[in-house]
Amino acid sequence: MIQFKTASSKTAPVRAATMIALSALTALSLTACAEAPGQGRYSAYESGVAAHVEEGEVVSFRPVAISADNSGTGAVVGGVTGAVVGSQFGGRRRDHATFGIAGALAGAVLGNAIEKGNEARGYAYTVRVRRTHELVEIVQPDASPIPNGSAVSISYGARVRIAPIYAPGASPPPPPPPPR
Repeated sequence: MIQFKTASSKTAPVRAATMIALSALTALSLTACAEAPGQGRYSAYESGVAAHVEEGEVVSFRPVAISADNSGTGAVVGGVTGAVVGSQFGGRRRDHATFGIAGALAGAVLGNAIEKGNEARGYAYTVRVRRTHELVEIVQPDASPIPNGSAVSISYGARVRIAPIYAPGASPPPPPPPPR
C-alpha cells in the first residue's frame, strides 16, 4: 500500500499544482499514441516484408473518419495517475484512500475518452483493379484525396494501401484485355 505524508499547509498548494500538471501531461501524451498508417507511413514490422502489388484506377472517393483502436492504455494510465493525484487530497488517512479511489475512477474514464478521441481523417477509395476489373474499397488516412481517374499501385502487404504511380498528366499504359 502506498502511504503519503500529510503535506503542511504551505506546501499543499504546490504539491496539488504539481500533481495536476503531471496529470495534464500524462493525458496529453496519450493523444500521441494513435498510429495513422497511410500511403507514406509504415510500421517497423512492415519493414522487409514483401507485398503483392497490382495496378488500379481510382473510381471514386469519399471522406471518412478513422477511429483509433481502443487498447485500454488510456484507461490504465489515467486510472493510475488519478489514483496518485486523488490520494494527495484529504486530511485523514481514510480520506486519502477515498480520494485515491475516486481519482482512479475519474482518471480511467478521462484516459479512455482521450484514447477514443484520437480520430484521423482520411478517404475511402473505390479502386478498379486493372488486371481483374473488380472493384475494391481501400480506406486510408490521407491529407488530400487521390483524384478520380488516377492510376494507383495497390499494395497488399501487412496493410492494404494505394499510392499514385503516374505523374499528373501522364497517360497510363492501356489496360490488359478482359479475362476469358
